[in-house]
Amino acid sequence: MQGFLKTIAFVAAISISFVARATSASPDERFTQANNAYDNGEYQQAAEIYNQIIDDGFASWQLYYNLGNAYYRMDQMGNAILSYKRALRLSPNKRVIKDNLTLAQSKTVDNIEEIPKMFLVQWTDKVSAIMSPRGWRTATIIILTLTAALAAVFFIARNYSLRKTAFILLAIFIIFTLFSAFNAAISAKKVTNNKEAVIIAPMVVVKGSPDAKSVDKFIIHEGTLLSIDDEQDDWWQITIADGKSGWINSGAERV
Repeated sequence: MQGFLKTIAFVAAISISFVARATSASPDERFTQANNAYDNGEYQQAAEIYNQIIDDGFASWQLYYNLGNAYYRMDQMGNAILSYKRALRLSPNKRVIKDNLTLAQSKTVDNIEEIPKMFLVQWTDKVSAIMSPRGWRTATIIILTLTAALAAVFFIARNYSLRKTAFILLAIFIIFTLFSAFNAAISAKKVTNNKEAVIIAPMVVVKGSPDAKSVDKFIIHEGTLLSIDDEQDDWWQITIADGKSGWINSGAERV
């Protein structure tokens, strides 16, 4: 009996040691472990490790992108789309994320025809997505620095031709500064003012009001994108791409 108990204690000690080593691994090491699990077809294990890294406070577009790929392989399109959308928030112009997001969306049940946006709104969205908020802030600082230098040249220079050239360039760079600052604000707003969500449950019934006993308006399925218009207790007032709106209290997760 004592020998058996010693064996159990030894196995427990080995298990605790293994878990301690696994949890003490750096994020890069765990990321590599998850990638290896994915390459070996162990998609559930890969997803679990990716999520552990995220739960520990680390984030990158590569992390969310790989997590989305693992969910895609497990045919969990809602979580795959959610992960790809989160990856795009960190790298909004990454083509490979957009391609995989489009592929995942093509496998969803709902075929919702999106209401076309105004040209100016579409153009603003595309331009602001060229860089991340950090990229736009960096560009704004660089342009603003050059603008200040040109202003100094304009006020200090005594040569008329030099002052004229500096004035013209100064006017151009002021416009560039305002343009860059505007896009930095738009890009940052998309990140901080997050009103987008994804249906991750197989099916969700949208209600007419924030009450479980209210009338059923329509049904949406896993992977459907929606915008959150209002919140009341555990309920979200949502709108989908075709303009339909209603209330839900479960089955979705914010991007």
